[in-house]
Amino acid sequence: MPDLDHEQRALINKVLDYIESHLDQPLTLEKLAKISTYSPSHFHRLFAERMGETPADYVKRQRLEKAAHDLIYEPKLSVTEIALRCGFSSLSYFATAFTERYSHSPRAWREGTYLEKFPRRYLHGKKSKQNSRNEQETDADKSYTRFQWVDLSKVRTEVYPEALTVLNHRFGAYTEQLEAAWERIYRWAEARDFIAPDTRLLGVPRNNPYLTPMDKCRYDCCIALPEGANVGSDAETAVIQGGKFVVYEFEEPIAYSRRDLLIECYSELYSFWLPRSGYRYLGNPVERVRITPKAGTLDLDCRITAITLPIDPK
Repeated sequence: MPDLDHEQRALINKVLDYIESHLDQPLTLEKLAKISTYSPSHFHRLFAERMGETPADYVKRQRLEKAAHDLIYEPKLSVTEIALRCGFSSLSYFATAFTERYSHSPRAWREGTYLEKFPRRYLHGKKSKQNSRNEQETDADKSYTRFQWVDLSKVRTEVYPEALTVLNHRFGAYTEQLEAAWERIYRWAEARDFIAPDTRLLGVPRNNPYLTPMDKCRYDCCIALPEGANVGSDAETAVIQGGKFVVYEFEEPIAYSRRDLLIECYSELYSFWLPRSGYRYLGNPVERVRITPKAGTLDLDCRITAITLPIDPK
């Protein structure tokens, strides 16, 4: 993606965050341009340069991706309710747009065609009668043993405080160039004495790679700031909400190049643990990260020590 200057990137990212948290509301070009402080025409050009798609196309894609996710993981909500909370005022338009994007109707997707993209069925998801009958016949006398990657004895819940962070964004595959993205913000914070032994390093994957094109996936490299830190206008800041999280910590921290291992763990937490836990997910996962200098070099070793999901009682 073309690189805008610092101020332009920060303002476009502000708009991206606004879109993500207001998908159920009208998101006109004029409204988004006002948030960016640019004129509609200038904002439209900068946004397209930064994101590789127009604001309208981006908003539509975000709405469809959220709907695709909610149709799987929010089985208590009707298709109409999901369409409305994702910003579609017309159910017929939602059905047409969804089918065009995912080659299946919202109802068919919910009943199991999402498995063409996802590795595992959501345990409490809607199912076709035939699939439900087959599973009952197969699993009627078996205990639940489908966890292959997650050790349930290591799954716990914790409460984390809200964190003001400085961050650096990376668009692209979650296995590529993330060390470089971490290095830029880590060295910036280190030079200002913002790094301490207990500093929280948090990676936030903002998209589901099963639903979002790889080049559109966004990852935020975040460093929690000490109280009273003066950032000024040198770096972008964002607040990571606190609250209750389910936590799965790895015995050996995982390199970003082994994203396949994380995907397997995420899949089992979402598909198997979550529906039987009494909780529902609230938003983007947050990955705890460890960064250590590589001996004799200027390089940093960046690894994920745990994955966490924000949760709330159902």
